[in-house]
Amino acid sequence: MPIRTPSQRLRACALLAVVALVGGGCATTSYRYDHLDEEDGVEVKDLEDLLADSQGSAEPGARLRLKKEKLSFDFAAQVDEYRIGNNDVLNIFVVDHPEMSSQRVNLGQIAGTTVQKDGHVYLPVVGKVKAAGFTVVEFSEHLKQTAAKFIVEPEVSVEVLRYDSQKFYILGHVIRPGAFAVDGDTTLLEGIGLAGGIAPLADLEGSYVLRGGKLLPISLADILLRGDVERNLLMRDKDVVFVPDGADKKVYVLGEVQRPTVVPIQRERVTLAEALAVAGGPSIVSGRNEIAVLRGGYAKPIVYTVDLEVALLHDDRIALRPGDRVIVAPTGLSKASRYMQQLLPFLAGAQSATGTAFTADQLAK
Repeated sequence: MPIRTPSQRLRACALLAVVALVGGGCATTSYRYDHLDEEDGVEVKDLEDLLADSQGSAEPGARLRLKKEKLSFDFAAQVDEYRIGNNDVLNIFVVDHPEMSSQRVNLGQIAGTTVQKDGHVYLPVVGKVKAAGFTVVEFSEHLKQTAAKFIVEPEVSVEVLRYDSQKFYILGHVIRPGAFAVDGDTTLLEGIGLAGGIAPLADLEGSYVLRGGKLLPISLADILLRGDVERNLLMRDKDVVFVPDGADKKVYVLGEVQRPTVVPIQRERVTLAEALAVAGGPSIVSGRNEIAVLRGGYAKPIVYTVDLEVALLHDDRIALRPGDRVIVAPTGLSKASRYMQQLLPFLAGAQSATGTAFTADQLAK
């Protein structure tokens, strides 16, 4: 009858460990995950599952979620213009008619005329004049026509003193994230400059730009790292640029390798062989071909058991994900406890979730 309760499993595994130590001497240990199941809080998979789960691993998480909402965009059709909006402050000057012009506080100091919430400006003599929605040139002509009802051949000039009606947002892993004024000719690169630039360890490959809640076909990595300035678009009202933190984009290579290490994921992808190469490869003396790739949260980790030599034949298809733990198994019972000490912390969540206390003996036969 199969052993199902935690206490029964522990007693049986302890007995197996004693038998192995007494009768096996220095015989090679064979690690077994296949007797763990969902009741233990651990999902066990193999190389074929790892290959299948690697499909799409290089797609940035945020961009993957927004992929279906991508907005087509004609970068060549961009127009460098600004349309006046509510709360903008204008400098209105009507030649020889200071009563129609924006107020001057002192010589050379202009108080300006604010576009009110209803989209109009209110001027002495002229009264209420629509401003919101016009370009500066259009509003100048509109104001000229309105003023012509009161004076002969008015000469009018208009400029924006303060852009307060429209904002774009640079958020995430930049030096000074925040809201910035849209002025009609600020580009994406200039906006990033206003935010102080990209912070160290930022994930450029996973960054994205939203307009109207939809993803624009822009890669900050292409612009900043590969010089694709053709997609350096002009920022518009409510545009959102998000730069995620890349500090957590790494995998861990542990166990019997030359240099147990943390491997950062750059350019959105690192393969199993690349991660092992950074760690110097398996230890010549004690390393062997069996490895475990642990993936997912601690409450229910996934354990992929992989033969390294077979896996390397498919290396370009095995893309590791952020947070993956690659553990190279040792040879010999004398090294078993060291391997299990590396493995067990990642299964601790399963222990707390199920009440099953895993030991090194439980994972070895």
